[in-house]
Amino acid sequence: MDYNELLKKYKLSGNEREHRKNLIDSLIRKISAVINDMSLNASPVLVGSSARGTSLKKSDIDIFIQFSSEYDKKQLESYGLDIGFKVIGDGVAKYAEHPYVSGFVDNIKVDIVPCYRMKIGERTRSSVDRTPLHTEFLNSVMNDEERDQAIILKLFLKRIGVYGSELRTEGFSGYVSELCIYYHKTFENFLRFVRESRGQLVIGPKFSEFDSPIILMDPVDSKRNAASAVSKKSLSILRIASSLYLENPEPDFIDLENVSNIEREILDRKTYLLLLELKRPDLIDDILYPQIELMKRNLASFAKREDFTLMNTFSSANEKTIQVLLELQTGSLPGVKIHVGPPADNPNAVKFYEKYKSDPLVLRGPYVKNDRIYVELKRDETDFKIILKSQLKNINFGHNLNFLKEKIRIYTSREKVLSSMVYHDFISVQEPPDLSSRKNLEKK
Repeated sequence: MDYNELLKKYKLSGNEREHRKNLIDSLIRKISAVINDMSLNASPVLVGSSARGTSLKKSDIDIFIQFSSEYDKKQLESYGLDIGFKVIGDGVAKYAEHPYVSGFVDNIKVDIVPCYRMKIGERTRSSVDRTPLHTEFLNSVMNDEERDQAIILKLFLKRIGVYGSELRTEGFSGYVSELCIYYHKTFENFLRFVRESRGQLVIGPKFSEFDSPIILMDPVDSKRNAASAVSKKSLSILRIASSLYLENPEPDFIDLENVSNIEREILDRKTYLLLLELKRPDLIDDILYPQIELMKRNLASFAKREDFTLMNTFSSANEKTIQVLLELQTGSLPGVKIHVGPPADNPNAVKFYEKYKSDPLVLRGPYVKNDRIYVELKRDETDFKIILKSQLKNINFGHNLNFLKEKIRIYTSREKVLSSMVYHDFISVQEPPDLSSRKNLEKK
């Protein structure tokens, strides 16, 4: 299959490569000068796709500052930020395992990240310490043709929504994508391998037992699973997409500009929809999204605990707002609740009987059905929204979201819910996306 047109469109042109090289050289010189002025035992190194020749147009530039192990963690973080802000004056501090500086230089996003200098086999002091070694390894084993194949694979993974190892996506990092090509040589070979696989996917040599959907030994750290971030869902999407694509391989499909948005008619699903909306705190995605997932799980548990039948939870977030959608079969319950007691041969059955025989909330019973004792109780409240509001303070949204509960907005009006960002995203889900190319779509 000829992917040359696709590569021409998404690879850096000669002029773009020259401009980017000059910018990188300038940044490296500035960082080195600042390090000299501060008399530090450290050195800058270019990492990531820009260093490996696999970057797409508009890709970020990642420069790591490798510090000697003589510095403790606080010194590394402090010096790293100082250097970053001196090089990118209007940059901002972002926080992952280490704080780092991120900003734009000549309209290109640049990250300046501190790490410790290490060699293969040495113990890491932070997870990012291996990154320069990843670049060294791939540059030593991949040729230009394989780099092009890695770019095609990245475009495919972006197209089906599983590119990126951040917690929002739980997909394939650039490094893992390139290792897939290292082991399978071409994009289509890798898709065939995925299509034929079953169960846990082992890429390269199986080196250890991991409870992960994918096992991929990190060549620079034989005890590490490089693909541990990939979720079962992301692997499943890739499996289906690989089979669909190989049935009719069309480079036009991989073109990111050919994505057609799913616009489904908003029909009445005859369900109960509730929307929670809160202001987004100033957090990076890798901290925010796990807490949104925690919020969803705990809301789902609450609904089930209150005897409501939950059908779906879904969330969306942008720069300003977080929205969570709950879909229940119904938003109200009967006025009576059946409370199941212990088996009759359990000594607690008598205690259950004594407790409820004169309880004013009992509408019926106690009574025995088969081998258990039951009672039917009056519900104090039957409306889900009212129950949720009364108990919201007791539901854990996570450390960084709990303080926003007082300002949370809860909507059940169909007009508000059906026009919301989260409902549009919910109703538009198609995983993987339609694998028809634009040419095929135009024929329909």
